[in-house]
Amino acid sequence: MNKNQIAKKYSRALISTYDIAEVPGVIKGLHIFLKLTEINKEVKLLFASRIFSDDEKDKALKTILSHLKAPRQTEKFLRLIIMRRHLLAIKEIINASTAAYNERLKKMKAMVISSVTLEQSYIDRLRNILKTQTQCEIDIESQIDPSLLGGFIVKVGSTVYDSSLKGQLRLLKDELTR
Repeated sequence: MNKNQIAKKYSRALISTYDIAEVPGVIKGLHIFLKLTEINKEVKLLFASRIFSDDEKDKALKTILSHLKAPRQTEKFLRLIIMRRHLLAIKEIINASTAAYNERLKKMKAMVISSVTLEQSYIDRLRNILKTQTQCEIDIESQIDPSLLGGFIVKVGSTVYDSSLKGQLRLLKDELTR
């Protein structure tokens, strides 16, 4: 099984096992634990290797999570990931769990890339249009890319709307070279 398959399996388990109100706390705890393993490679080695017994890992996990003040649900879920030796897929598990949570709540994130900062009224209009198209609440993140020259690109899930001048020139070039 690859990391994405593992992540989907865990995200389904998280969404179906816990109350939907508890899911953000579990995801936040997973984020904190991920940051800890990125900062301290010994901690990552402790939980990812087969050198240490399950009891040793369990004691270490309880100690670390008590200092992090993580909720009980995070501890149970993280213990499952560690004991099944899937810690190396934790980033993918966090991403898949966040996506599953947002899907359950009918929320989506849209990335708007433009050459200049967009006015709030324009962002609000765009949010309403996307909400109508997707039937989901839309959270918009903005990014500036001066290379676009004009227009903007909107990414919602796996859909990309490209109305940038750069994108239009690329389409024109493709048409002319055919």
